[in-house]
Amino acid sequence: MDRNFLMAMALSLAVVVTWTMYTEGKRQQELIDNPPPALEETIDGQPSAVTEPEAAGRAAQPSTARAPSRPRAGTAPTPIEVPVEIPQVPEVRTRLETALWDAEFTSHGARLLRWDLRTYDDPSQAGRPQVEITTLQSGEAALATPFTGLGFGDLSTVPYELEEPDPLTRIFTFQQAGVTVRKSYFFEEDSYAGRLRIEIENGSDRHLQPRFALQWPATARDSADFRDFSVDVFTEADVEMQPIRTSRSFLGFGGGGIESPVSFPNGIDWAAASTTYFLAAIAPEVPERAEARVEPTGEGAALLEVRLEDVPLPPGQRFDYEYRLYLGPKEQTRLDAFGNHLDEAIMKGWFPSLTRFFGWALDAVHDVFPNYGVAIIIITVLVRLLMAPLMGRQMKSMKRMSDIAPKMKEIQEKFSDDRDRQSQEMMALYKREGVSPFSMLSGCLPMLLQFPVFIGFYFALQSAIQLRQQPFAGWIDDLSQPEALFVLPGLELPVRVLPILMGASMFLQQKLTPSGSMDPAQQRMMMTIMPIMFTVLFYQFASGLVLYWFCSTLIGIGQQLYTNRNTPAPEKKAEAT
Repeated sequence: MDRNFLMAMALSLAVVVTWTMYTEGKRQQELIDNPPPALEETIDGQPSAVTEPEAAGRAAQPSTARAPSRPRAGTAPTPIEVPVEIPQVPEVRTRLETALWDAEFTSHGARLLRWDLRTYDDPSQAGRPQVEITTLQSGEAALATPFTGLGFGDLSTVPYELEEPDPLTRIFTFQQAGVTVRKSYFFEEDSYAGRLRIEIENGSDRHLQPRFALQWPATARDSADFRDFSVDVFTEADVEMQPIRTSRSFLGFGGGGIESPVSFPNGIDWAAASTTYFLAAIAPEVPERAEARVEPTGEGAALLEVRLEDVPLPPGQRFDYEYRLYLGPKEQTRLDAFGNHLDEAIMKGWFPSLTRFFGWALDAVHDVFPNYGVAIIIITVLVRLLMAPLMGRQMKSMKRMSDIAPKMKEIQEKFSDDRDRQSQEMMALYKREGVSPFSMLSGCLPMLLQFPVFIGFYFALQSAIQLRQQPFAGWIDDLSQPEALFVLPGLELPVRVLPILMGASMFLQQKLTPSGSMDPAQQRMMMTIMPIMFTVLFYQFASGLVLYWFCSTLIGIGQQLYTNRNTPAPEKKAEAT
């Protein structure tokens, strides 16, 4: 990793961050300034149904999904609010559990109260050590369905009758004034996925126009898992992230979350409350007919709503719709099996194939050496060995150019007023000393090859749930989080040894790297600025990623020392030949 590579990395990161901030800010402002248009209607103002061939062609659709029953064509009159008093019924809670998760629902609104992951611990939660997917404030519940348009007001918390046909199925039914609303939950063993089927039967003499809206409140917690927390929406073949909390800054101070409601009206494959390693995702039955809205509800909190356009429902008609749910860890194989592009919830960067490869390699090495820190070091060594010939060629080119730099400067000063003569003398010098004038350009090839490798390994380490709570050695007890040897009292400043050692090693590498024709003052500045800049940049990175960069830099130092000692100066090379 020579100076050119570090400069390219720094500039690339700066450009990517600046461009992302600019385009994301502009896109969010456009979404705020331009409210979403109504969904298109295809059959006399009614949403189009999914035909059986279309449903069969979608790998993500479960076999039990049914196309919605549609009302007859016609213009639906505006629904009339009926002042019907809904009786207050005591709450009934029901529990479902498998080897993977433990959940609890309430009959009030047929909502989800909690969903705990049994195989993932959360030490920050006293009294409940398991990771809880439902990040709710007091009094909240997930998967509420207001059903405005039925004429009864907000039905989010009304009492439903509960049925338990089997251990992993719950059916909730609400009946009022001839209208029946049924919410049926279906889950399976050894799976974090489930289905929610919603049915409305209009047995009244009124024209109804219910809105199918499914809500998920999301609130950040004071937990390592919530250092980065967002609402993600997969729309138009890309993941749109709305941050609720982010820690990507120096000393742990992250940027704020969304400040205004943001809508996604152009169809969505899924929407989710997402942390680095876990997510609660909602996938609508017909993605192109669904929309999403994210609304801030307080500091570190937001409300996600996945909905359809209002559905005309004349007397005697029925409408049903299905959502698929995923409430669990970002395990690659499970997300792949779920479909609906849910695997995109794992950030893979610009080179997803390399990210997947390094994720696989990490597990393969860990199977032999059961320590992920050791696995990272071994993969780093293997990558550097693979690229050693190219890196050696680049280092030799820079060493030779550095050796003849004084003569090049002498020619430039002597023929400063005669560019043609200067070029002729330079070419003669290259020929006499056995140095190619294109050696510096050819030396850029290893740098270009390293960039996708770094990005691929970076995202593999950043998103690998395998590293969560995995210790390496000593005080480094979690490779997925920044390490801290101790915290300076009063300043609340964590002292992170790995980034500091990495910065020191980069300073040494800069000092050993030939400067070529670079001005000495400029060289001293680069020698100081680059290590400091990268130390600050990596200070909040996961210790596994910093470990990779530190080890790679140490190997680069060794290779640079070898090159400096074994690459003869051009004069000596000429004498030897």
